[in-house]
Amino acid sequence: MAGAEAGWRIVVHIGTAQPELRAALAQVPLRARAERLRQLALVGLYSLHRGSAPVPSAPEPQAPEDVALDARRERLLSGLLQVTD
Repeated sequence: MAGAEAGWRIVVHIGTAQPELRAALAQVPLRARAERLRQLALVGLYSLHRGSAPVPSAPEPQAPEDVALDARRERLLSGLLQVTD
């Protein structure tokens, strides 16, 4: 099935119960909103996975993959603050 490899189309309705999100997305150009929502979803998934581990009493050295994830997180967060056309 070729369509499955091309990606999914997802419709998101953001109601009045989310005024902060609506206001933030209203400032984003129409065509950039999908990318912004993808970034938000990735940040949410990242925080779910990183937030599920118990906090150690002493800081552990970061593995190289953790450093790469932190760099990606920072890149995604900085992308959330930038509005591009």
